[in-house]
Amino acid sequence: MGWYVVYWRELILMKKKMGKLGYVFSSVMFPVIYLFAFSWGLGTRVDISGGYIPFLAKGILGITVMLNSFQQTSLSTSVGRIYFKTLQTLILSPIPLIQVAGGLTLAGATRGLAMGGVVYGIAWLFFAVPPLSVAALWAMVLSAFFFAALGLVVGLWVSDPDELSLVNNFIMTPMIFFGGSFFPVEQLPVFVRDVVAVLPLSLVNGLLRQNVWDEIAILKVLLLSVFACVMLLLATNRLNAYNE
Repeated sequence: MGWYVVYWRELILMKKKMGKLGYVFSSVMFPVIYLFAFSWGLGTRVDISGGYIPFLAKGILGITVMLNSFQQTSLSTSVGRIYFKTLQTLILSPIPLIQVAGGLTLAGATRGLAMGGVVYGIAWLFFAVPPLSVAALWAMVLSAFFFAALGLVVGLWVSDPDELSLVNNFIMTPMIFFGGSFFPVEQLPVFVRDVVAVLPLSLVNGLLRQNVWDEIAILKVLLLSVFACVMLLLATNRLNAYNE
């Protein structure tokens, strides 16, 4: 139960932050702007089966979960490690490192899911988008866990929090625009489509828009589960190598 102690500690810190209006507002502002801008500007002009606005809303949901899980975890980890030295207290505790990594990752995933729920609630309220399927719920949970674990790995790797912008520019941003968030990946050139098809966000977007639980959904869930487990092990390895 050591992971629960770490997780609860992070939730207490998150609760203090979420009590401030600016924290929630800044966390959802970017995806909400994209939701309204693309919905009003292209909603009736893009011909996609099931409607472009539901398609877009689920892509925006994937972006929200990804960014909030990754950015908040990577930033809090790097700042706590470099400036406040709070990470050392967790490492010196009698909690196994994999449980420390698991607790921190679950806290980051919770942040991502909470902000994703806010954005999808806005989409439901203003654009009457349909509820999520079982496959989509799996996508949200696994996406939040994977990107939170990735944030933990990156937060333990960077030597300065400013370096996080490099990861955002060269990893997160390309996935946002080529991972099927705003338009179907089938419209990309074949050689690009084959590459982006295995990106985590592409798998997430595919699941978010899948209404049936079939072999394809199971395969995507398994792939995301493997990615998440590998990233958690990498985070544990980085914690084990950590030395102030």
